[in-house]
Amino acid sequence: MKKRIFDQLSWLNQPGPFITIVVPSTFKVNELAKDRLHFKNLMKEAHDEFHQKYPEHNYEPYERFLNDFYHNRELWVGGAHSLIFIVNEKHADVMRLSLDVQPTSYVDDAPHILPFIEDMQRLSHFYILALNRDAFKLFEVSDRDIVEVDLPDDAPTTLDKALGDDTNPTGFQYGSGRVGQGDSSGFYGGVSGTRDERAVDRKNYFYAVDRFLNEYEALDNLQIELFSLPENRSEFLEVSKLINLDRDMGVLSSPEDFNIKHILNETLKATEAKNKRNLESLYDDLDRYRAAQRVSQDLVLIKEKAQYGAIGTLYISKERLDNKDYLANEIAMSVLDTGGLVYILKSNLRLGAEKMTALLRYKV
Repeated sequence: MKKRIFDQLSWLNQPGPFITIVVPSTFKVNELAKDRLHFKNLMKEAHDEFHQKYPEHNYEPYERFLNDFYHNRELWVGGAHSLIFIVNEKHADVMRLSLDVQPTSYVDDAPHILPFIEDMQRLSHFYILALNRDAFKLFEVSDRDIVEVDLPDDAPTTLDKALGDDTNPTGFQYGSGRVGQGDSSGFYGGVSGTRDERAVDRKNYFYAVDRFLNEYEALDNLQIELFSLPENRSEFLEVSKLINLDRDMGVLSSPEDFNIKHILNETLKATEAKNKRNLESLYDDLDRYRAAQRVSQDLVLIKEKAQYGAIGTLYISKERLDNKDYLANEIAMSVLDTGGLVYILKSNLRLGAEKMTALLRYKV
């Protein structure tokens, strides 16, 4: 889990201090001033806290980065629900989040990563690979908005573009035992050349699509959901080497001439069902660990066990994120550093009075 988060910004592992600012935004042009005012107020809050906690550090690099963000008007009319800004002395970046957040600033030795974790587990910002046997399109979904990704001219968006002269005018590959005579065609050994050659064409095309997506550097590090008929899905999964391809979920339906409304509606149904299954699975795990007496809801014990790698999975109530909770972030970082998992869940009495529950790797 930590690798998925820190792969997005490799410098998050560098020494702090860090300033993290989380901003909800309407992203409406007529409320641009309001959105930027939110950020300006949080900048001042971070400035004051920075000087209080790190009086020996030079604040000027941080201030320069934050002012650049503030004056970047294009940033404030983007297409996501919220923004998270992370700054240290030498680096700064902003990332979009597809979730509701409270406007908050954090100044600490480590970046505040809990919003990343919540956003990552919801499956609300991802790509859709809409794939037919002879064509594909790529879409980006952010929350419930969908846009088609503008691909370069050399992208293998159709089988003919990808394979070129390797297919005949009917879409079948030359050779492979296929012979022609006059206006009729025959096949060696009674084998159905049409069926076999169409299968070869499809496999070669899927190889080309997979190779292009693997090498296309303009794509963000987002999960890719496959939208295709079952027979195309199984074939593509067999040949694909895409690291971000979701092999556990897919929309088993035809893209229907790539109708964007149909693709979005069917994908949202599938993702909502997956999110629900994942949540049920997390609480099933909680019940199993409790029966095995491997659950802790004591905050002091949780912090201690996190430092020693005894926590396999940590559940944090979203209520803790609504406050300026440095402790929850510190414990989460310790769990991730020792190979554990962290989940942000909606308020639930089963998470305990401290709104945090740890599933332990062994009984204590």
